[in-house]
Amino acid sequence: MIAPAGGFTFEDHMFKALALCAPYAGMVAMARGPLCAAMVGKTIGIKVQQGDIPVYIERFGNTAKEIFVTTPELRKHYGADFDALPTGAIGVYTYFERLAQGLRQLMAGERKFNLSVMSRDDIASLTPECAKVSGIPHIMDVDKAESEAIING
Repeated sequence: MIAPAGGFTFEDHMFKALALCAPYAGMVAMARGPLCAAMVGKTIGIKVQQGDIPVYIERFGNTAKEIFVTTPELRKHYGADFDALPTGAIGVYTYFERLAQGLRQLMAGERKFNLSVMSRDDIASLTPECAKVSGIPHIMDVDKAESEAIING
């Protein structure tokens, strides 16, 4: 099992990495994205305490509990202990929940409901040069044989 790493921050990056490394990858290693989520979460917590919430965040609420979308789920899980959770930790959890949901949506779009069925066939090269270098079919060549079989009967 390998874990591709190197600048992955969003679910589409994860999808491409998992497809590119299939069937040998079952995870993606990340560092900067989660660290940024922790720092943003912590900063939001500090700004809330100071009463100095930036306008672009204030539209979501005036308290950390209102701002983070995962608050109801975490409150249900942790009960009274939720109030002791650092906002940095809530930021990381929220970030990973966003990634998980986005990856599920991308995989569902490909009709892949398990990592074990992902393959390099789930991605395509956008330029002929990329196809030549990577060996991944150009987008115009994906399903070309199947299309021609339908047309030619």
